[in-house]
Amino acid sequence: MKKFVFVLCAFVLLSLVMTTTGCNSSAKKAEADSIARADSIARADSIAKADSIANAVRMIDEQAPDKIREFYRSFVFGSSTLDDENVKEYCTEKLAKKLRDDYEYEGGGYAVWDFRSGAQDGDSDAELLTDVERLGDGKFKACYIDMGRSQSLILTVVVEGDKVLMDEIEK
Repeated sequence: MKKFVFVLCAFVLLSLVMTTTGCNSSAKKAEADSIARADSIARADSIAKADSIANAVRMIDEQAPDKIREFYRSFVFGSSTLDDENVKEYCTEKLAKKLRDDYEYEGGGYAVWDFRSGAQDGDSDAELLTDVERLGDGKFKACYIDMGRSQSLILTVVVEGDKVLMDEIEK
């Protein structure tokens, strides 16, 4: 009988220990499931961010050179006037503010001079973009002839929404 009471007490103690420590408890299982779901969501979020970054890099590499060439052909050395709508199509708000601040323009005008050498005269009237070189990290070197002189500047390009836009100019 003592053995039976001892075994019964041991069983009750074991049951009590398992219940209080959470072994086999549904609360512990729910908590573990919740942690696993949160970890899974965090991993999926991380993968989505990595995919988004890779997509932005791909967009910049594929679209930026042509967009820079088009901008120079149309506005910097072309006859099209740079207005607010065109600025939104090619520049971030940060760069648009710089252009407004530098030239106090109301819808365009001389703002394209930020993309040129600033030369007032030169050996000839030649003005054209000769090359756009990829430098990496969203930076491109625009090589051009301005007033007959070879010049270049660095443009930083970013992706905003679904657009590739120029963000900074370094001379």
